[in-house]
Amino acid sequence: MNRILIIIFAFGLIVLNSCKSSKPVEEKAQVQKQAVDTIFQNMQKHQIQYDWFGGKFIANSKTGDKKHNFTGQFRIRKDSVIWLSIYATMNIEIFRIMITPDSIKMLNRLEKTYFCKGVSFINQKFNTDVDFDILQSLLMGTDFAYYETNKFTLNINENRYKLSTLGRRKLKKYVKSQEDLEKVMVQNMWINPENYKITKQNIKQVKNPNKKVIAVYQDFRAVDGQLFPYDISFRLVDEKPTNLSMKYRSIIIDQELTFPFKVPKKYKKL
Repeated sequence: MNRILIIIFAFGLIVLNSCKSSKPVEEKAQVQKQAVDTIFQNMQKHQIQYDWFGGKFIANSKTGDKKHNFTGQFRIRKDSVIWLSIYATMNIEIFRIMITPDSIKMLNRLEKTYFCKGVSFINQKFNTDVDFDILQSLLMGTDFAYYETNKFTLNINENRYKLSTLGRRKLKKYVKSQEDLEKVMVQNMWINPENYKITKQNIKQVKNPNKKVIAVYQDFRAVDGQLFPYDISFRLVDEKPTNLSMKYRSIIIDQELTFPFKVPKKYKKL
């Protein structure tokens, strides 16, 4: 009940702003900013805290008429490496992928091939600007840690707080290249007012408005005293939309993990 009263009190001010009022525009803007700051701080406070993450999942994907069911596991060392292993039927590994802030490597067990490329190559090939931090955040259901936080506006949508920005950039101290400087994101986040967890977000880039990623987070469960979504789905809106749905079977946090990636001698480099 106390939480409900707090929400009503805080956002009653915002609702009044949408009506005719004698308040100066500057005062209305200040009320909006204070509400955004409070929600943003609570969201960051309730984000999952981890240094190591491991999870096993079942998943399905669909692109056009092509559908695939598979299982797999993620391993993450925060801000350092994302490791992914994909299995087909009979528990046979078909892909192994390792991503760092600078590179992406993949083994194709079926075709006995591998590649190792810089992140810029992948972005050029798929006409996107996704970096390590964005990918890590989408997988973990958190906000982007190294981007501006002062460009959001607030609305109430689907009984959740909706934070929106039309021009979010990477913080200058984390900019490493001209590509980083040119990234400007359009982003929306829907936040549950009960636990301040992100339940949905979508992002697209100003220079590539026809491509968008939508992520939905559901079935939050306690893991070592923290809430984490066991059901995550992604939709890539493009010429051929792709849908990916993941359901975790088990999760571990802050247990030291390994990230094995060895290329067999007979594999051909792409």
